[in-house]
Amino acid sequence: MKIYVADAVAFLYYLLDKLPPAADHVFRAAERGEALIYLPTIAAAELYYLFERKSWMSKWRELVSRIQDLPGFAFYPFDEEILLALETVPLRELHDKIIVATAKVLKAEALLTKDKAITKSKEVPTIWK
Repeated sequence: MKIYVADAVAFLYYLLDKLPPAADHVFRAAERGEALIYLPTIAAAELYYLFERKSWMSKWRELVSRIQDLPGFAFYPFDEEILLALETVPLRELHDKIIVATAKVLKAEALLTKDKAITKSKEVPTIWK
């Protein structure tokens, strides 16, 4: 099974049904259990913070439900292995470093992101369009 990592924006666009076709294809495969998309806990925390500020807690519950109920989605912890991999990621923004390090540690097929700094870095393959 192919493994992917999604950042907060990709998962948000998924919940809002606004993904571009290539990213949507991967998320639909995960819904069917044909791929596995990990959401790093740092990205999940970013989404929680956004949903709380916007009073969109129903979206938070939807996110958690999809991750718990669908076999193609899972949280991935910010653990010691990810922490030690940070020095291999030459990005400035800490959240980006953690997410890219997660994709590297998991040897993911790609990172689902529209983040220009990540895409430009070519540290990991990315999918968005």
